[in-house]
Amino acid sequence: MAKVLIDRDQVKSNYQDFLKYFPDFKTAYAIKSNPHQEIISIIDQSAGYYETASYSEIQYLLDLDIPAERIIFSNPVKARECIENALVAGVNKISFDSLDELKKFAIAQKNTGKKVHAIFRIEVSNEGSIWPLRQKFGAHEKFWDGIYDYIRTENLYLEGITFHVGSQAESLNVWELAMPKARRAFEKAFSYGLKPDLLNIGGGFPIFLGREIPSLREISEVIHRHLEDWKRDGIIIRNLYAEPGRYVSGSAGTLIANVIGVAERENQRWVFLDAGVFNGMMETIDGITYPTLSTGQGTPETVMLCGPTCDSVDRMFEVTIPSPKVDDRLYFSGAGAYTHVYSSNFNGFKQPDVQFMDDYDAIRESEGLLVPGNE
Repeated sequence: MAKVLIDRDQVKSNYQDFLKYFPDFKTAYAIKSNPHQEIISIIDQSAGYYETASYSEIQYLLDLDIPAERIIFSNPVKARECIENALVAGVNKISFDSLDELKKFAIAQKNTGKKVHAIFRIEVSNEGSIWPLRQKFGAHEKFWDGIYDYIRTENLYLEGITFHVGSQAESLNVWELAMPKARRAFEKAFSYGLKPDLLNIGGGFPIFLGREIPSLREISEVIHRHLEDWKRDGIIIRNLYAEPGRYVSGSAGTLIANVIGVAERENQRWVFLDAGVFNGMMETIDGITYPTLSTGQGTPETVMLCGPTCDSVDRMFEVTIPSPKVDDRLYFSGAGAYTHVYSSNFNGFKQPDVQFMDDYDAIRESEGLLVPGNE
């Protein structure tokens, strides 16, 4: 059965790395990437913050004794009862990206007697992100005037501006483009007499998945250079947030899958695994691939990987590995985020088991991964 091994020490290291390069930001871990209680506990040791996308996620954190003031509700489109439940629970930093959502805020405030600290999500470029989000979320600039006018007219509280450059953003340019647009959003808000004092730069911080990526240091330098430019021009934002998800949990995990079959298809070998699109590898349908190692021996060849289900969508990506055979194991690094959490029991195939460990290299070696020629 497929499983995901997660290194506790790597989770800690990744989180501390983010705090190092963004010391002036409140780091809110996006729990949708991997909400495992062990990861929540590791972040809680640093009194960290958390980003949620549903009331169920909020309740999950509250049940783990995470204080409501360390939780933000970043999904910009929600059912009104979810907004009201969050407010009653004490979570008031809530994102929106449309006029209709603001109308829900007004009703929720009236029904609960609690004040929404609204955070406006603007649309920014996602070019260079492997998993873009801009088509579904974020307000286009042409709608800003109407939104700001409604906030002013209804006397709502605009606490800040937020954006998201897309998941696994592999181009530094997306942040170069996003920051000036965020500045325009602040400036326009000021022109309406609003006083937002929070910037949330969202997520998208990449991990190594076999392709060149900007470093966290380089991203931090871009963000802080823009903030310094803002400050020189009198735009001083005192509350800064970021929402790393994959960056914290992704590189800490390795998905281990077993070869259950090999077949010839279209002049190519197809390798069937006990993990696939529906049980651990969902992100491969939109272009994400994972660095892959194998316990197999023999001449390397390029094969197509696919999952175990009877669904034609259940195919992943091509990879070059030693000539595969049944019972070989494949190891996919960078799989600590958006793998198990995306999985289902479709077709009766089980979700990968999740196991935490302290000594990652020793377990890799004991499982036969460190075979000469496979690194």
